[in-house]
Amino acid sequence: MKYINVLVIIGVCIFILFFFNKKQDYVEEYNLKIEKLDEKIDSLHDVNNDLSFKIDTLNVQISKLDQELDLKDNSINALRNEVNEKVSNVDSYTDDELQEFFTNRYRYYFDSLRKTNSSSSN
Repeated sequence: MKYINVLVIIGVCIFILFFFNKKQDYVEEYNLKIEKLDEKIDSLHDVNNDLSFKIDTLNVQISKLDQELDLKDNSINALRNEVNEKVSNVDSYTDDELQEFFTNRYRYYFDSLRKTNSSSSN
């Protein structure tokens, strides 16, 4: 009977040691997985920070381009207003004033054509 009790106690000790070793293996395995996940999270935070910096840089560039576009739009509107004024002025001309306007406007063009033609005919 003593041998059976000793064998049972030894069996229980072996079972307890085996069971606790298994739990420690699981704990170590889970700790390793947690560490790997923490490393992955840290690397993703770095990538996220880089992307946030790039986004901020692009937003600054967009703001500058928007300002340039606004300046160009203002220039276009100013030119449009100037052209509209000139067109309105020309619309109010009489026939004689229109003839004088176009004669003065294109006189230099026709004069330069005549000079070109006269020199090539020689």
